[in-house]
Amino acid sequence: MKIVSLAALLLINVALFIGCSSSNSLFLPVNGYTHPRLVEAEFVITIDSVVFLEPDSLKATNLRRGISADQPPTFLLWCSDIIGRPAQRVKESEFSSTPPTEITTENENGNRICFWDLSKRLTDKESIIVKRKFSYTTYDYVKHFDESAVPQTYGGVPDDVFYFYTKAEPSLEQTPPLILLADSIVRGERALPGKTHRIFDFVRKRMHYKYPPDARGVLEAIKCYEGDCGQYSALFIGLCRSAGIPARQQSGLVIDDGKFGYHVWSEVYLPAVGWVPMDATLPDGFAHLPNNRLIASVGMNLPLKHVPSWATYADQDAQGNRTDFMQFVTMVKSGFSANIRTERRLVRYEELP
Repeated sequence: MKIVSLAALLLINVALFIGCSSSNSLFLPVNGYTHPRLVEAEFVITIDSVVFLEPDSLKATNLRRGISADQPPTFLLWCSDIIGRPAQRVKESEFSSTPPTEITTENENGNRICFWDLSKRLTDKESIIVKRKFSYTTYDYVKHFDESAVPQTYGGVPDDVFYFYTKAEPSLEQTPPLILLADSIVRGERALPGKTHRIFDFVRKRMHYKYPPDARGVLEAIKCYEGDCGQYSALFIGLCRSAGIPARQQSGLVIDDGKFGYHVWSEVYLPAVGWVPMDATLPDGFAHLPNNRLIASVGMNLPLKHVPSWATYADQDAQGNRTDFMQFVTMVKSGFSANIRTERRLVRYEELP
């Protein structure tokens, strides 16, 4: 992956200013990558104190899950690799211990998925350590564009963007009440940015933060209008999709003052503009992504390879070759107990000129 220097970015912005100065230009002179920040970190998963089920217990557990009675213990991991995004320039990303069994790109959202089958590595004598080291530069990113110049239809947008990101899916269902609510919010507004503003403002005003929420998904959000960042995002995405505006989730972390916190937010797709970041938990979250974000993955209900048919969300992180979303790691395990620890270590955190 090419590394874009700060000087190169400045030249790009100058070119945008020179080439986009006419009154009919869609993009405004400054298309904001500011306040660069260098981050170096390690994500570590440690598995130790493994205790295997006794043969009779293993057989009973397997049969209960519909597995062959003699199926040995299973331990599978997936994570989304840290890759370049509009506000995220990756300098280095590597696994310094226990490299993945397989790395693939899932076609639906473009995430690069790392997979480990550690079933044969399990032992009650030694630890298994999966360590991922990475460094990247992140920017305070504002998507500047001339809202009056945005086309009013999605006629020129690829079908695989429009139809895929306006469809209903688990946690983003589209019921008649939700569709009627979306229509009432955007009624009378023809411009797509204007519709998006109305939905963003509606979510900002109606939602109240609560963690943890009683349940998850857009249908729960319109029942009580409360929840965490995931519920803000689900409501915003669900309303956008019901109004015919492609929208998707971004999942990752907030890194600030040496601390890591899980967070999700949203994006909408506008014709002739592309993907625009949206975070309805922030007053200034319209078309703005702060420089304290690490984007791990995009999309929901992400496709995964190698998920066992017996895995369900009742006691696993995946079901039906999918995981609901991915920030750190997705696990499927059976036939043993263990001490599994996840750590996030900040190595370097520096504001750049």
